[in-house]
This record gives sequence, C-alpha cells and structure tokens, in this order.
Amino acid sequence: MDKDKVNDNNVDKGDKESASSSSSSAEWSAKLAELIAWFEGNPNLPEKIEPIVMLRFLKCMAFDVKRTKSLVELNYSMRNKHPHLFMDRNMEDKMTAKGLRVSDLLILPGITPQGNKLLFFRMADLDPQTRNSVEETKIFFMMSDARFTMPDVDRGTGTGTEEAYELDEANIAKGDVQIVDIEGYTLRHLAYVSIFVLRIYMKFLQEAYPSRLQAMHVINCPSYLDRLISMMSPFLREEVRNMIKYHTEGLESLYKEVPRDMLPEEYGGKAGSIAELKARGVQSIKDKSAYLSDERYWKVTSQSKSRWSWF
Repeated sequence: MDKDKVNDNNVDKGDKESASSSSSSAEWSAKLAELIAWFEGNPNLPEKIEPIVMLRFLKCMAFDVKRTKSLVELNYSMRNKHPHLFMDRNMEDKMTAKGLRVSDLLILPGITPQGNKLLFFRMADLDPQTRNSVEETKIFFMMSDARFTMPDVDRGTGTGTEEAYELDEANIAKGDVQIVDIEGYTLRHLAYVSIFVLRIYMKFLQEAYPSRLQAMHVINCPSYLDRLISMMSPFLREEVRNMIKYHTEGLESLYKEVPRDMLPEEYGGKAGSIAELKARGVQSIKDKSAYLSDERYWKVTSQSKSRWSWF
C-alpha cells in the first residue's frame, strides 16, 4: 500500500485539497471511466463496483489514478482476507440483530461546513457481556458500504428509497469525523474487546477505507482514560493519534469542533432522536441488503497475483 495514504487521510494537505476541488467534471469522469474498466478487467478484484463507490476511492486519493488503484486493491484484499468482518453479512442473523440492538452506530444527516460527514457511536446496552467486536465491526462496515452507494449531501427525502441522481464528486464528503461516546464504559468492557478484530478494524480504517478520516472526538471520558489510550495506541499511526480529541468536561468543547445542530437531540442537536436516526440507518442496510450480500461486488475469485494478499 502507498504509505502516503494515511498521511493524506489524516493531515491537512492544502495542495491536494485544492487539486481535488478544482478537478473538472470532464477530468474526473475520464479517470472514473478508466478506473472502472481497469476494475472490471482485473482478476484480482470482484466482478462489479458501483460508479459512485469508485468515485469515492478516486476523491479520497485526490484524483490520483495510480494511488487510487493501490487503495482499491488493498481494500478488497483485506475484505477477502477477513470475510467474517466484511463479507459474511445477513440481516436475519441473530448475532447481527443483537449487535444492532446493543449499539448505536449512526451516520448523521448532512455534511459539515468543511464538507465532512459525521459518524456517531455509543453503547445502547451497558452490560459488558453484550459486547461483540466482530458484530460491531461488521455492522459499521455494512452501514458504511450502504452509505457509500449514495451521495452524502442530503436530497431531502430521508426515506431510504432509490431515486435517480446525477453523479457528482461535489456531493461526496471530503472525509469523515467520528464522535464516540464512551459514557458507561468500564474496565470490564475492555476484557470483551478482541485485539485481533481491533487491529484489523484500525488498519482498514487508516489504510483501506475510501474516505479520509479527518478527526475523532471521544466524549464522556472515564477516569481511567489513560489505560484506554494505552490499549489503542499500538494500532494507531502517529497522524491519527494526533487527530483524536478527548472531551473530558461536558460537550461545550465538542460544539466548538462540530456543528451542534447536526448532533442528535440527546446531545443538544437538531438532527433527530437517537431512535429515529438509528431506525434510518438500519433501514438503509435493509434497503441495500441485496447489494451488501451480492458476492459479485465483494468476492475475489483469484488473488494469486495480488501484491496485497499478505495483508
């Protein structure tokens, strides 16, 4: 993998952002067509990819075709290396249903003035025994993959139904900002975290995810925050560690970083209640269930020549 990928994801690259924003429709459309043709003819990649998904890869790499190809190859190689996290997806599975019930993983509506998408996570059930790293990771990437097939800019329906739209890179967020509420998180919860799954999740998020990680905000931090940080540190590149902000005294400091109105009502915002937002997210997965379980979009039949097969 191009080692500059994480730097581009997590460090403000003014020149690259400028190049991204000034890329004309004709320029990125030609590059997109080239990449889709390359994808469909590559035996080390799945059979199909949605154009908007490829456009996300391309925008993530500042419209650099060569580096986009490297990102795409690593993404699908890791998916196929760990199918229990990225490909074995069934909304009717009891463990997945339980994971959805005990965790609130939300993709908040709209984009920030900086052009970023807000993602929100918290525990809905505080019982440590309900934690399941595999299912939580699987659900996050199911929601992400469903989201990636549609524009990030709201078009006013909120129904989850399919409707025609014109492909436009301007409707794709520049990156993601994660907000993690760890209220109620105890040392007992740490015992139920799979280090193996955590390592894969963080590697994929930092190196293979088709969206730039711009910032991570951790709210309602516990007194043992130092232990939590020490557990996470080995899996985080320095650039990512520097992007994490810990809010230890209320939410006022968070409001200075993200638009308050975009947050759930329970956190002083106007985006809707946690229950409403969660129901919308679950419905998005259901609406895209055929796509999410279609192996033609995910499974690589031959990786014999893939340079990423060892990841």
